[in-house]
Amino acid sequence: MKIFSGLLIILILSGIVYWLLVTTEGVFLGRRVVVWLYDITAHKYDGIKEFEPEWEQFFIARPLMHKLRHSPAPLILDVATGTGRVPLTLLDEPRFHGRLVGVDASQKMLALAAEKLRPFHHRAALIRQTADRLPFPNNCFDAVTCLESLEFFPSETAALQEMVRVLKPGGWLLITRRRGWEGKAFLSRYYAVAEFETMLTNLGLADVNTQPWQEAYDQVFGQKSVVIDH
Repeated sequence: MKIFSGLLIILILSGIVYWLLVTTEGVFLGRRVVVWLYDITAHKYDGIKEFEPEWEQFFIARPLMHKLRHSPAPLILDVATGTGRVPLTLLDEPRFHGRLVGVDASQKMLALAAEKLRPFHHRAALIRQTADRLPFPNNCFDAVTCLESLEFFPSETAALQEMVRVLKPGGWLLITRRRGWEGKAFLSRYYAVAEFETMLTNLGLADVNTQPWQEAYDQVFGQKSVVIDH
């Protein structure tokens, strides 16, 4: 009986550790743990994710370029850029003539991004920075993107407020919402579709639209409202 109890305790503790470090990637242990986990796994990240360039073009570059079709050379901010997924996807598209800035808290992820973006160094800049203190003035980006990252920030609301702040009126936010059982594993950090869309609307976005994207994520677009002076 004691052996069974001991094994049960070990199993429960192992499950908690897995949930803390793997399923939720350290978010309940604080920002430093999240950044540390990304630093130590940076060299494996692209291999784990297995991004397909064709799918990235179809689901990221083309929809975003369509939203920005009236901006011939848009300036785009990618928050939590990681190894440069969004910048590389857009810059590999011949019809995209804009520039990008990528920010991330992980130095080792940024180092990999810099290497991949070397051919586009004149059109892409990388900055080590957290999402809740973006070092940019108000209303300066035509679009802001943040993919598969929001649930790992200390405060989703603070990060979203910053993204909306630096977005130009009429500019577009492209973000993701964790869904399914993986989303619910984040407990109070999980948002139902209606709840998430309401939060974005309250932050000053209009035309908020959610579409299924991946098994664990929805893709969400929203346009920053334009203030009309009378």
